[in-house]
Amino acid sequence: MTKPERFSDRERQVIARLLEGESNKQIALELGVSLRTVEFHLSNIYAKLGVGSRTEAVLKLSKPYLRESTEGELRESTVRKGDESGDNVKASINTRRVPMNKSFLVGFGILVATAVFCVGSIYLMAKERAAAYEAEWNPTDMPLPIQTISTETPTQTVSAKEHILEQIRQLIAEYEQAVQSEKKNGDVEFSKDPVTGENIFKFKDESYNRIWELNVKLWENISQLNRLYVQVYRDELRPTPFPTQLSSEQNEAYLQFLYEQAKDFCPTGELDPNDAIGMIYDPDEGKYMPAIINEEMARCETYGQMIEEWRTAPMLARVNQDADMAMIRQVTGKPDLILNFQAIQGIANALGRNAAVYSDETGMEYSVDVETARLVEVIPNFQSHPNIPAAETKSMDELRGVARQFASTNSPRLADLESVLLYEENCKGDICFFRWDYRTKDWTGTDWMMMPPFLQVGVLANGQIVTYNNTLDLFE
Repeated sequence: MTKPERFSDRERQVIARLLEGESNKQIALELGVSLRTVEFHLSNIYAKLGVGSRTEAVLKLSKPYLRESTEGELRESTVRKGDESGDNVKASINTRRVPMNKSFLVGFGILVATAVFCVGSIYLMAKERAAAYEAEWNPTDMPLPIQTISTETPTQTVSAKEHILEQIRQLIAEYEQAVQSEKKNGDVEFSKDPVTGENIFKFKDESYNRIWELNVKLWENISQLNRLYVQVYRDELRPTPFPTQLSSEQNEAYLQFLYEQAKDFCPTGELDPNDAIGMIYDPDEGKYMPAIINEEMARCETYGQMIEEWRTAPMLARVNQDADMAMIRQVTGKPDLILNFQAIQGIANALGRNAAVYSDETGMEYSVDVETARLVEVIPNFQSHPNIPAAETKSMDELRGVARQFASTNSPRLADLESVLLYEENCKGDICFFRWDYRTKDWTGTDWMMMPPFLQVGVLANGQIVTYNNTLDLFE
């Protein structure tokens, strides 16, 4: 299996945030990189772990030796002290995290471990409850029977999947041609892996930059094609939806069935190069890594999707999408804003809370808490940090007023709590952050112990609000 030291520093940073339950876009904002760069690092992490999905990666990373390999990052909080503040903005901002006392950095590592423990506990509880009904339950007795997967695939479906795989092979071949050309004519250094003795070569300076950019683009394209491959496979499989109208016992047993399917078809050992669709040169490692895209991986991903759909189904039933979208348009002051529902996902800074996520045409995301139907997060989609003309730049007093007005309008609790909250403000380039933090209170023994509630508004120098985080209105 992949050894811990094979994760690069940047990969460890991505892993830390992956285990915190952050989305790709949140990770990109935290690290100050593009979305496709995060996808590139995740692809490398999946390859090194020998997994094909986010769910598998989180489960495998909960193993002690892998957690130790990322120990330093996992102990970092997503919130930092005021002089290191940054937060949820992309581009030229060096630090993307929210200011917080240093004493909370170690505590956040405990939060991550607790989250992993909770995931395992949920699985074990489902397994134990399902066992009580194992003798009475049979998937074939259910009103919505589980379809057995045939080993024979319709020619048309095979053709569609093979067409996707052929596109991936072609992309890998084109990338390899560029690698060999740069290897022959560029700046390259040859050596041996100190652990395995394997011959490796690493590019330097401009040669490295060229190959790294091509590698990122390659994995971006492969990720898109892999998602299409999984979708084609799932359309072919047509798995039975989760039977939510049956008894709770049958629900639990069916969930156990999904877990067993995922376990049986999700690889747990080393990647076998013989199963690879191709070997891809990794410019950071200086060696070739296998890229595996096949029906086994697709089935694993499909059952992972079904488990996630089961988890979010009860919450999704409580979401009023029309009302949420109307509220977002009102809060942003954009009555014509076009929004699309994306998914149900956990709120990064609120343990156990979930939000309905919507996006607009620019890629900006808006998260609405399922329980309270309040806007709790706004995440921009900056490809580069915007340059604000000097003529449009507002004074600090004006920006402070914009942030306070927005915060007061959208937080019922701010006015009552402001006298006991810790207020901080700081600017990074053309964006300023204004934060009201409740870490002045002792939260020991509560879900907020590791990350107390806070409200933060990010405002561009021209007065445009681009980020918003509010857990101040979520605690009881």
